[in-house]
Amino acid sequence: MMDRGIQRELIKALLQLNEMLRGIDFSDGVQRQTVVEILEAVNKRCKMDFTAPKAAAYAESLSGLAQIIGQTDWLNLQAEEKHECRNLCQEIIQIVIGKLRQESEIKKDIVFLPYKASMWDSLESVWRAASEDREHCNTYVIPIPYADRNEDGTVAAWHCEADMFPDDVPVLDWHEYTLEKLKAWQPDAIFIHNPYDDHNAVTSVDGQYYSSKLKTATAHLYYIPYYSTSGGMSENQKSCPAYENVEAIFVQAECLRGFFDESVRDKVQPLGSPKFDKVIHLCQNPPEPPAGWREKMKGRKVYFYNTSLQGMLADVDAFVQKMMYVFKTFEGRQDACILWRPHPLMMATLKSIRSEAVAKYEAARDYFITHDIGIYDDTPMIETAIAWSDVYIGDSGTSVTSLFGVAGKPIFVLDNQIHELPGPDDWLGKAFNGVQSMDEDWIITWNNCLFHSPNHDHHYEFYCRLAEDQDGAYYQYVHPVDDKLYICPAGIPEVLVIRNKKIIKRIKLREDESRHGLFARSVMLQNKIFMIPLRYSAIVCLDVSDDSVTYIEGTKDIVSILLGDFWFVGGSCVWQDKLVVSAASSAKQFIITPETLAVETIDLAPDRISGFSGLIPEDDKIWLLPIQGQEIWCWDPRKGNVKKYVGFPDGFTCEHPGMHFECDLMPLGSVAFANDTVYITPNWGNKFLKLDRASGKISEWKNDFKPSPQAANGYLYTWAIGWFFWQGWDQITTRLPKFMYAPTRTLYQVDWQREQWEKVPVSFDDDSKERMAIGFDRMSKWFLYGCIENAFNSLKDLLDGNIHGKAFDKERQLKAYESIAVNNDGTAGEKIYAYTRKQLGI
Repeated sequence: MMDRGIQRELIKALLQLNEMLRGIDFSDGVQRQTVVEILEAVNKRCKMDFTAPKAAAYAESLSGLAQIIGQTDWLNLQAEEKHECRNLCQEIIQIVIGKLRQESEIKKDIVFLPYKASMWDSLESVWRAASEDREHCNTYVIPIPYADRNEDGTVAAWHCEADMFPDDVPVLDWHEYTLEKLKAWQPDAIFIHNPYDDHNAVTSVDGQYYSSKLKTATAHLYYIPYYSTSGGMSENQKSCPAYENVEAIFVQAECLRGFFDESVRDKVQPLGSPKFDKVIHLCQNPPEPPAGWREKMKGRKVYFYNTSLQGMLADVDAFVQKMMYVFKTFEGRQDACILWRPHPLMMATLKSIRSEAVAKYEAARDYFITHDIGIYDDTPMIETAIAWSDVYIGDSGTSVTSLFGVAGKPIFVLDNQIHELPGPDDWLGKAFNGVQSMDEDWIITWNNCLFHSPNHDHHYEFYCRLAEDQDGAYYQYVHPVDDKLYICPAGIPEVLVIRNKKIIKRIKLREDESRHGLFARSVMLQNKIFMIPLRYSAIVCLDVSDDSVTYIEGTKDIVSILLGDFWFVGGSCVWQDKLVVSAASSAKQFIITPETLAVETIDLAPDRISGFSGLIPEDDKIWLLPIQGQEIWCWDPRKGNVKKYVGFPDGFTCEHPGMHFECDLMPLGSVAFANDTVYITPNWGNKFLKLDRASGKISEWKNDFKPSPQAANGYLYTWAIGWFFWQGWDQITTRLPKFMYAPTRTLYQVDWQREQWEKVPVSFDDDSKERMAIGFDRMSKWFLYGCIENAFNSLKDLLDGNIHGKAFDKERQLKAYESIAVNNDGTAGEKIYAYTRKQLGI
């Protein structure tokens, strides 16, 4: 292979030489020697930089010409003979120039720059399509070095995995293809699968291969994601450094375009995923497994256990406990073989950003290996493991589920919070999945079903299904209006209208970024329903008198904010027939008049950098609970004054319920009023509090509840300790509240005067419970088909073949995954190469 820049230099030198030959005096030894030296220099460069046989022939032609010019006694030639010799020399040079130009113009050089061998599948089928087009294309695979990073961002270790690529993939030494050499060469196209440049805390490719540098080395820089998805995309993939520098971003389907930042969406080309190509071809023709694996697989169903980075980062302690639970569930079974494949960056990520958990993870890993639980797969290629496996078990937020999806193999998603078999009442965790409604007569369960308590006694009966999808937290609040029900969304941009157990209307909201978690809550005020955004771009107002929709703009990234991996949203309440919504990142309060939708903004403390998670009205005042810090505010909007209560009891602190680090975030949950005392439940705080109105003192409120969101088990997992609730906003101060203690999903009626907490029986009939045992089905637009571990279907149930609900249906799964993967017949790489050919003018 010749460097493209050198190729051009040689053509230029030979053209100059041809000009010299027009006027050369062959009798002049000095002129002849100059020509010879140029020819020998060009010849030497050709031998050095050409590798093809015919290229070597060009060099030999030049060498022969140099000998003729240097050795012939030109003094004895007549003028006509000298002219013929000059023409011969020019003809030979012109032939070489023509051949060089021909190669340059017809054969295109396409370079692939993978860094992880395990991620080569994201490029491989494109490379194969290009390498098979020998008439038009030269392909070059150059594995580039990358570094693991320490917690402070410094380099921990350098790697190059060139020796880990498949035997039939010819790889080149990156030392010979540094940035400077690539810039001189100017290959026609370069493909990369790392979008981060320097914006990755865990790993980084060598800086000379950042996209900002590579775009100077080629006219066409392309990016193919190293992952595949089941229909959604991580928030941190929305805008990566490489997107600005590449010409095209190849994704698996059109549905992913909306996940990218608007500024780069025109670069998105939905042509399929090479990762799917690889797994489809291998599942059709699986290779022989390694000898040591065959014996463990023989006569057993093979379960591919996937532990993802996202699952680990969400809660590392629960993640490691889950590993041990899975290992012990498989231990000793003769009918099931577990093939565990940790994420290839697991150790690097732990060491870089969760170093305190390295020892725990290593202990679990060593238990698996030393007890010979199953197969430990640390081979570079994931697709072979998929081809050898029968069933997927593991995290949902990972591209591996989509690979099993297009392969038509069952997907059983594990819950990393579950570390034991379910108890008799643990199903309540799916019945009461969150704060569904301020109206206690209606419950929306985890599987998008609406349940009703017709006698107002918390005995719930199935009312109707809200969506065919079985999961996804699509809806969360119920607002009865005359003979209709308005069902407001959480994760889907539409409102349902129901009458007599049937959906009679779907009110579509404008499309927003295609992510779940669009709305935090909804509030009914007069004849309007206000939907408070979490990730949505506006407050939405629905007028139930005519079902018209209005958008209150200007609140994006104010009412809610993303801090780290968690979304915080400001509180809201109805006060004096107006809606008050708090900012999450400041002390701004938005007062909305429902008749006109006019918005008044009041900043209670311009220097404050955090807002309030709870707003609780009391007569003409509003109590404000902070998102951050240890204080409680009482605001009188009419007078414009704020009274601040500080001085939390000694030892009060907060703990992040997922990351388990001490913080001062989300200290308080909800408030109830009893004469001269204000009772406050914690959220992430570690103490129940009470505030004496007369003295202003805040003290610890002793009761029988554990002040921690830590549930008895993972089936009842929650991020909140509990909350008070009433029938409506207007009854907060006139009616005794009920209290839901979230870690046990137990409901209590509170009697302040008698200081009694009476349990309120909550029940579902058997038919209703059966509806929550789903089995294998379409779960949501983010999880197209599979089964989820919960109290209705445990991991043991799966291994025993005792799934409750629908059985696995391969054809349904394959049909479902067609929507998130175009060209899912194994031809995505061919389609991407065809696009590239067109761009290169082939």
